[in-house]
Amino acid sequence: MARTTRKEPISEEQAEAIIITGWRVIDVTPPSAPKEITRHDHEPDAIEVARRFETKPPNEPGSVPDGTQDDDASQTNMGNVDE
Repeated sequence: MARTTRKEPISEEQAEAIIITGWRVIDVTPPSAPKEITRHDHEPDAIEVARRFETKPPNEPGSVPDGTQDDDASQTNMGNVDE
């Protein structure tokens, strides 16, 4: 099973504003049991960790890495069955 993450802001309300104080990366591979993986001060750091986490093979016994993602957009024919 492929891993799936989401990133969301960590915020706090001050006066009449909402201030984003950081970013959290959450593993939502099992949608019914999301789990926070890390927290970051900057959004680009959270994005990088989420990308790396999604490409790591799962730790579940008997699972195989998901090699179906096409991360290289320059390869336009990837996944086409008609070739």
